[in-house]
Amino acid sequence: EVDIENYDGPLREWINRDRTKLEIRRKFARFLRKYTAENDPGNLVYRKRIRDMCVNNRQSLEVSYLHLSRLEPTLAIWVADAPAEMFELFHEAAKAETLKLYPSYESIHKHVFVRLEDLPIKDQIRDIRQSHLEQLIKVEGVVTKRTGVFPQLQEAYYTCGRCGFLAGPIMCKNGAEEQKPGSCVECQSKGPWSVSQEKTIYRNYQRVTLQESPGNVPAGRLPRSKEVILLNDLIDQIRPGDEVEVTGVFTT
Repeated sequence: EVDIENYDGPLREWINRDRTKLEIRRKFARFLRKYTAENDPGNLVYRKRIRDMCVNNRQSLEVSYLHLSRLEPTLAIWVADAPAEMFELFHEAAKAETLKLYPSYESIHKHVFVRLEDLPIKDQIRDIRQSHLEQLIKVEGVVTKRTGVFPQLQEAYYTCGRCGFLAGPIMCKNGAEEQKPGSCVECQSKGPWSVSQEKTIYRNYQRVTLQESPGNVPAGRLPRSKEVILLNDLIDQIRPGDEVEVTGVFTT
């Protein structure tokens, strides 16, 4: 077992080291296999949840932050402070554990997504500041608007217009704008580049507007709102008028 808790430097750089990634995946996989209910030691909570997820043909595995903090407190702290990096590893570990129980499930769903619940701190929409940037937060409010479903680049491949060389994949994380290659490694030209529609992978996304609940608006103030991006199997799960609690990563 590798000691990943003693580190120097920025947390995100430490998490992105290969050895640290391997240990995080191992610890989270062990948590999914071993965590038992407090009053029922024979109840393997997440093995049951994985089975329920597969039986119901879903992609989301709901994990309690409180459970994680009991068994793997370091992972719980890190996922709150560096959620983008940690969730990527959690998703990979959850998929691996799912395929151990249901080896053919990948033919139904390519990805499994870990959804954290029971985050102990809830922020008010009007209190979200720059200090929350890239952090895991929980807010509640009323859905006032919902867009249609749009495609978003996830893995992009580009074809060089001069020589036909195929460059990629270029990963587009968190809806980042398309980034074309610089120069072609085959003919050294700078393009022009065109998206390869055959190889490029898109994912669906949807925007909703979340507004403060009337009871949380100070007297004499207008309600504040934030835009929420829904991805993958979360799309179309809420509609205008719903009062919801959202846990996610705050980005600009």
